[in-house]
Amino acid sequence: MRLLALDATTTTCSVACWSAGTVVASQTEIAGRRQAEILMPMVKSVMKEAAIEFKLLDGIGVTQGPGSFTGVRIGLATARGLALATGLPLAGVTTLQTLAAAPPLAERQGHMIFAALDARREQVYGQFFAADGVPAAAPFAANVESLPRRLSPICAPGTPLLLVGSGSPMAAPILDAAGWKCHISDCPSYPQAVIVATIIAARGLSKSAVTSVPPIYLREPGVGPVNHRPADM
Repeated sequence: MRLLALDATTTTCSVACWSAGTVVASQTEIAGRRQAEILMPMVKSVMKEAAIEFKLLDGIGVTQGPGSFTGVRIGLATARGLALATGLPLAGVTTLQTLAAAPPLAERQGHMIFAALDARREQVYGQFFAADGVPAAAPFAANVESLPRRLSPICAPGTPLLLVGSGSPMAAPILDAAGWKCHISDCPSYPQAVIVATIIAARGLSKSAVTSVPPIYLREPGVGPVNHRPADM
């Protein structure tokens, strides 16, 4: 299987090409607000490094959110445009699934996983997963103070928690104080295209591509201070 995977949901953009069971080329760049400017040049650079033509790919994978409203839209629009231009199937993976799948087996064993992105305003986009990456609850956007209440029906205080993602430093002291044993993963705090490709390759492209790939925001855009219309993050 040959896949092109990309992510632009946070301030870091990443692109990866998967072929014959491994990532053959990848690139990561701090994007800030430049996702629209740098994503396609990164795609071209990675495809050139992999020495694979678009017509030889089997599919395209993309993170569908949550994350930056602008980043989610840019990533999906780019992936959809490539899929339309090439006639390739498009498969989506959530940013939280991508984060939860990143820690190595040795780090995740014996832990409940909490994938968390900093959503600003003292909130996180979060989701709890079992050690094997199976979701233990639905994704949510919530104030960090509510995390113990959300976690208590899933596992008892004292359960070891592995935290991954940019929201981990916010969440760890709250959960620690409530009785859970938290460890922040050494993995990057942003979603990685290499993990997107790995997830899609493992579950099979045909299964991944039978469903649509809508954006996942988890909350509405912020309200502008003057005209009270939705404003982008």
